[in-house]
Amino acid sequence: MLKIVTLPFNEKREEFEQGKLEKVLKDVQIVKYQAELVKIEGKYYWTAFVEYEKAEKAGKNSVKNNFSQNGRETKEANRNYEEYLSEEETELYKILKEWRTGEAQMLGYPPYIVASNQLLADIIKTNPKSLEELSQIKGMGKRKVRDYGEELLLILENFYDMKS
Repeated sequence: MLKIVTLPFNEKREEFEQGKLEKVLKDVQIVKYQAELVKIEGKYYWTAFVEYEKAEKAGKNSVKNNFSQNGRETKEANRNYEEYLSEEETELYKILKEWRTGEAQMLGYPPYIVASNQLLADIIKTNPKSLEELSQIKGMGKRKVRDYGEELLLILENFYDMKS
């Protein structure tokens, strides 16, 4: 199923009205998503394109089972990514997850909207050195490169500098 959700920016509360998105994501498994910040007649909106399956079809992989109450993924949900990461890469994976959690909390979104586990693992495996290289990774659209690119590259650079 596909759902397009547009979230207006509430200037009084200084945040996006995410209630609609939360209703859509309740009891579903996200297959794919893309979010874009748009400006229409001087007002800002997040538009999210969400492809999902109903929880009954998703079974044990539903959003409810993948995430605990505070939005952090369970160890079970992360296990498959850590299996193909080296010990050093797993350490970086944990650092990137902490960064993602902070970004998500600032924006008021679930962490997977900022970056999926798969995207974090792909960033680690690719180890991009420039915004151009980062933009070649599946899931790193123009908006994510613009919003998070410099910070991600800095995290990678600092991590590997400390290790050498």
